[in-house]
Amino acid sequence: MGELTQTLRPPSSDPQIAMPGPIDRNHVVKFFGQPDATEGTVNEPREREELGFKFNEKWVYKHPARDPSNASERTIYWRRYDFVGSVFKREKSGDWQRDDELVKVLAARQTS
Repeated sequence: MGELTQTLRPPSSDPQIAMPGPIDRNHVVKFFGQPDATEGTVNEPREREELGFKFNEKWVYKHPARDPSNASERTIYWRRYDFVGSVFKREKSGDWQRDDELVKVLAARQTS
């Protein structure tokens, strides 16, 4: 994966804490479908760090349908069952961008 600038951090002020909120795995699958690739598992005891996110599982979507950021590729990070954050690229050769809006989009879909 490409590198992000230092300004990209998980939404929490403490980068070690998963993002609180209503987003869970079922909501992500309902919106995006099954990921094209996964790394790690929900029960993986080893945590990794990538692009400022600590996680034990990540889901990769190549050309996600109906992506709210018009992404050509999206990665969603999980720590056990907790959503940690997401990054996307608009172009295959583009830079990774943090997506703080995804939580709002998915939360709005749950209430509508």
